[in-house]
Amino acid sequence: MSTSPTPMKTRTHLTPRPTAIRAEPDSVAKGLAHLPGLVFFDTAGNLPSKHSPPISIIGARPTEIIRGHLSNPAALADALSKHAPSLAPDYGFPTGGACGSIDYDGRFTFGIYPELLVFHHQSREWWEIGNLSSQIREAKPSANFTLEAWQDSVPRDEFIKTVKTIKEYIAAGDIYQVNLSRRLRAKCRAPEGLFSLYDKLRNSSPAPTASYLNLAGREILSSSPETFLRFSGPEVETRPIKGTRPRFADPELDSRSAFDLQRSEKERAELVMITDLLRNDIGQVCEFGSVQVTDMLQLEKLQHVHHLVSTIRGTLAPEHSQLSALASCFPGGSITGAPKKRATEIISELEPVSRGLYTGAIGFLGFNGESQFNIAIRTLIHENGNLDYHVGAGIVADSDPLAEFEETEHKARGVRLALKS
Repeated sequence: MSTSPTPMKTRTHLTPRPTAIRAEPDSVAKGLAHLPGLVFFDTAGNLPSKHSPPISIIGARPTEIIRGHLSNPAALADALSKHAPSLAPDYGFPTGGACGSIDYDGRFTFGIYPELLVFHHQSREWWEIGNLSSQIREAKPSANFTLEAWQDSVPRDEFIKTVKTIKEYIAAGDIYQVNLSRRLRAKCRAPEGLFSLYDKLRNSSPAPTASYLNLAGREILSSSPETFLRFSGPEVETRPIKGTRPRFADPELDSRSAFDLQRSEKERAELVMITDLLRNDIGQVCEFGSVQVTDMLQLEKLQHVHHLVSTIRGTLAPEHSQLSALASCFPGGSITGAPKKRATEIISELEPVSRGLYTGAIGFLGFNGESQFNIAIRTLIHENGNLDYHVGAGIVADSDPLAEFEETEHKARGVRLALKS
């Protein structure tokens, strides 16, 4: 199903051109927040690694809104085909595209964006497709919002009981690992939107695949560090994350924290398991023999945390498009469990509320084949007067139920602090 929110004429196949913007990406996004359908794919101050394009992308004024389900994405595929250029020059960034989000259950909402602004963090240059730069206004002061008390979908004792149930499934040989989550929800009134809150989050918890979307009645504020799928033409890459340790200003403490993560048998075993699962997932859509694990159990240092990350790459088979590959691999195995099919069944059985966008994906399908999606973790969703935030933990055979609950509390702490500041 699709709708056209504006009568603006579709602009296709526009060539990117340099533009004389001198502001930082967050300031430009603020200056475009008055336009409908603002999207901001944001490195949030992190210069990306060799595995991430060093760009931030801003779009607004979508010409069409498309809703559907990954089981039948015909309307989205049709819209993309109408905009596909006959030649796709290698700019290293999308020249317009479908930008949006996919819920955990496969339902999606995308806008068609012929106009984008792209900031290259290494060269410090702005590129423009369309005419958005003419719409930049002086940013308004931070908008106020009100928030009521958080309500927990799974209280502490119930969460601990559920962890024990999952461990029984594991002991019976039914499953190896399950990602268990709980939802925090608060009534929220934000008549001018929550971009000011997103700005606080990007400063307190910067992430290389962060994003802000205000599209079709839903505001998304994401500090996700994890790439689900990244495409450049037929080349595809996924980068699962397992394990987190804090960073410290003191170099010795920081090294100890990183070493503790690297030697953790639990974290290493989880990542090896999920790497194998995702290698199999993308192997289903790639040319035989093209799938490789190019990095295994690599330490990645972000501004506030260390992670363990693997990188898996392949080349799509001729019969698969980026969209069909996305549908085949969805949802990401790093946030369901292994085996994935049984893990999703157990999640459905044990979690009392739907996940919504949590552990779905946020990103874009570029008209020229430059596309990227994150895993929707560390993400706030503002919709229908509610502000939702999910937190989860990976449950394995030797998980301590109380420690797993405390891990979810730790993950929620950063957002709570940002909301109080």
